[in-house]
Amino acid sequence: DNEGALARGRSDAMRTWSALALVLALVAHATGDAAADTPARRAEAFFQSSSSSPAGGSNHTSNWAVLVDASRYWFNYRHIANTLSLYRTVKRLGIPDSNIILMLADDVSCSPRNSFPASVFGNANHRANLYGDNIEVDYRGYEVTPENLLRVLTDRHAPGTPRSKRLLTDAGSNVFLYITGHGGDEFMKFQDQTEIMSKDIADALEQMREKRRYNEVLFIAETCQAATLAARFYSPGVLAIGSSEKGENSYSHHLDRSIGLSVIDRFTYWTLEFMESVTPHGAATLAQWFSQLTNHRLHSTARPRTSLFPRGAHDARVTDFLGHVSKAAPMAGGGYEGLSSSRRGRVSESADAGDDDAVTRGGDGRCDGGGGGAAAA
Repeated sequence: DNEGALARGRSDAMRTWSALALVLALVAHATGDAAADTPARRAEAFFQSSSSSPAGGSNHTSNWAVLVDASRYWFNYRHIANTLSLYRTVKRLGIPDSNIILMLADDVSCSPRNSFPASVFGNANHRANLYGDNIEVDYRGYEVTPENLLRVLTDRHAPGTPRSKRLLTDAGSNVFLYITGHGGDEFMKFQDQTEIMSKDIADALEQMREKRRYNEVLFIAETCQAATLAARFYSPGVLAIGSSEKGENSYSHHLDRSIGLSVIDRFTYWTLEFMESVTPHGAATLAQWFSQLTNHRLHSTARPRTSLFPRGAHDARVTDFLGHVSKAAPMAGGGYEGLSSSRRGRVSESADAGDDDAVTRGGDGRCDGGGGGAAAA
């Protein structure tokens, strides 16, 4: 009898321990599921699914644009219109002014020759004022030099340079670099006085790579013999395209008789036609964009150089470079709650300082002087 009671006790104990183990396993599983469903895990899953999609293989975490009009003088009106047209496009697709470096070598909007003061148009129909009242020019007039462009790319600025004039990229940044003006075989003229060479830009991009200042770069040049401006590039992750090949000219699209000048170049005009259908969350690829830039439309050859860009133009979305993405992470320790009043105050002060900085960048679109002069060659 004693042995039977002992056996029954052991059996009851085993059942109790088995039930307890099952409960503990269920609790552990539920806890694991809850831990996996944190904001950080959900955000990480979102970015992983986005980067694994067929046409979205970029693992970038931010987007930046450097838009350069290198031409001065009234007769180069179309070059400013080219630059401002792309400025409006990248802003529409989500890149904020804080992530755009806009360099305009002249201010034709305020030229005494301009029949439409404080306005720049890229089409003879005048439907959109490209200058408008929501523009932030970071470098203007004689600030637009080869030296300053190289300083922007490499972040080698003089002490005291404001943040608004700096390209604050990192290893997760995709950079859209656009430059338009007059050029030739492996060079671009600035202000019709100085030049930047293909080798200069190539070395600047290599410095960016060594300093982990980009993830990928889309480089576009719109000038005569534009493709040669990328001839010396050697840094990986750079996709380049020019509006014309070596020995070819780039051409304007149409004349605006009320202004008396051509107001846009063909490469930009047909780019804008394509961009009309692109949305911030669309899946349009660079290859689809480039396929619209035919010789029939441009009267020149726009052929991308993909040898330094491993994933190819077919696998790169337009919005990988002209759109905007910001990868967010939860605050360490405290989740999303509990910003202290002192910290909120510092954030508010920073925002106020940023607003003041925007005014100094010429964001109000007001005229500050004439821009007329002799026509460039």
